[in-house]
Amino acid sequence: MTNHYMNFNGRVSRPGYWHFVLWTVIISIPLIALDFVVFGIEDEDLTLFSSLWELAVLIPSIGLAIRRFHDTNRTGWWVLIPYIALIPTIIFFVLEFESLGIISIVAFFIILLASLVFLCQKSDPETNQYGDPVHLG
Repeated sequence: MTNHYMNFNGRVSRPGYWHFVLWTVIISIPLIALDFVVFGIEDEDLTLFSSLWELAVLIPSIGLAIRRFHDTNRTGWWVLIPYIALIPTIIFFVLEFESLGIISIVAFFIILLASLVFLCQKSDPETNQYGDPVHLG
């Protein structure tokens, strides 16, 4: 998997994706603690170490998510679809249509939940338009 960190094509298995997510979180926790030790709790805006880590794993995270969607035979655009729902939310709140903004936020979370369900689904066992199935071992 480390050879394909900038790869947006192909497929990645469910365990391969979730192991990356797990290690990302495991490494983030001590970095957040280090930020608080070095910069203090009062300066919550200064999170140098955790921010650098998040920046370092941003592109690989997007690439892996796209490849995970491919593995379930879905387009990689599902990475962005939940965030598209935030556009009307911003517009509604700027125009002071709070009730429509709240509805848009609910729609965002529903679409985000659907994306999470797709990321948790079993792999497509057949060769699909994104490539051959990924076999472990």
